[in-house]
Amino acid sequence: MSRQSIRNVLRTSGNALHSDVASSSLQLLIDILFSLSHGTETIYGLRIHFVARAGLAPAVFVMPGARQIAVDDSATFCTELDESLEKIRSKIILLSYLSAKQRSDILDPNKEHRLRVDPITLEVDGEILRFNHMDRFRDVPNARAAARDAVGRMTTRADFENLPRLLEGLHRSNRRLRPADYARIARRAGERGCIFAVIESARQVQRTGFRLESSETVAEILTHVQMKAVDSAWDEAETRQALVWAELVVDLLQDPSHGRRPPTYQPGAAGAAAEGSTAAVAATPPPPPPAFPLSRDPQVLAARLHLAAVVADKFGGADTDGKVSRYATELVQLWPAGGKGLRALHPQATYADRRGEMHYLDESNKFLGVAAPLLHGLDTAIRVLGGSQGDSAALAGELQSRRDALAAEVHTARAAAPDRRGAAIYKKLFESEA
Repeated sequence: MSRQSIRNVLRTSGNALHSDVASSSLQLLIDILFSLSHGTETIYGLRIHFVARAGLAPAVFVMPGARQIAVDDSATFCTELDESLEKIRSKIILLSYLSAKQRSDILDPNKEHRLRVDPITLEVDGEILRFNHMDRFRDVPNARAAARDAVGRMTTRADFENLPRLLEGLHRSNRRLRPADYARIARRAGERGCIFAVIESARQVQRTGFRLESSETVAEILTHVQMKAVDSAWDEAETRQALVWAELVVDLLQDPSHGRRPPTYQPGAAGAAAEGSTAAVAATPPPPPPAFPLSRDPQVLAARLHLAAVVADKFGGADTDGKVSRYATELVQLWPAGGKGLRALHPQATYADRRGEMHYLDESNKFLGVAAPLLHGLDTAIRVLGGSQGDSAALAGELQSRRDALAAEVHTARAAAPDRRGAAIYKKLFESEA
């Protein structure tokens, strides 16, 4: 299939498929055309087409996960990204639209000759796609590796607009990514200034499968949201938008579709090891889960407080809408007093054990990248609240004890990782204000 024909198949109108109008204006009809016997041969066919409702212009159906390309025919496209997305589309996503019997036939080496003569067909809006035999190990890509490759090739905002659709296609194909994959996706999108594509993917969790279920993924998202405001030199519009995004992330974590999944560890495995089972000789109980759900984790809530405090400090001069006081109150109620920093919020084993969810913060560079914006936020919130009287002044004092514990941890991390990403984030926040 030529590159131009691929683009024609993927043509659509703007972001129509993401809108409520799209769901009401397009009716996807999937018709099994035929399964006719011709002697010993069987012809398989599947047609996918659409019908436009009266008064609405038709748009080509885009396979979930396929790249929306033809927004501007004069634009320059990344050939490598096109090829990576097309490989996922043709060898993972489109296969999921075939029946289980058809997929089994395609992967069956005994039917290689038969399919060479009589391939399985799939029609997408008038284009006939033909499937011959595919080797399960050579021809069908690993979904996780293919997704990493595709996201790694995304550089522009237009590229990252394909992210929700890509994830939707993989989810539709029953290909699950791991929490570490989602954290990597968030990191890449944030580094390219496209973190909202990740938030949008999480917002559409029922379609994309992007569940906010690990601390590292949420930390990557919120760090880049905060840095969006920092990198704009605290532009008012950018900072206010960053606050809205941080609030959206916290709200999403309240949704049952997000949050940690129940642990799958079976205590019997350790017992099996005691009985001499070779399958469980190395089995040991995992570290305990974090002490807070993600929606109530002080590390998460401190990011929201940071942006609310900056908005109040720089653009209002005071906590006029009460957000700083409200968010700070919630934070101190959850963050234990007594000199506990960020690395003491959860059981120690979940930081020290490589299997622990918080182990990523055991690395000084990553810790500094997460903690430096939160420290800046506590400093700013204390300044906003400290200028008030009564309860607000007392609240500033409560924040001060948490701030001092965090500052000691940040100081240690800076000494351990002086010239890496975390240190660069610290310098943007503190040395530019010196």
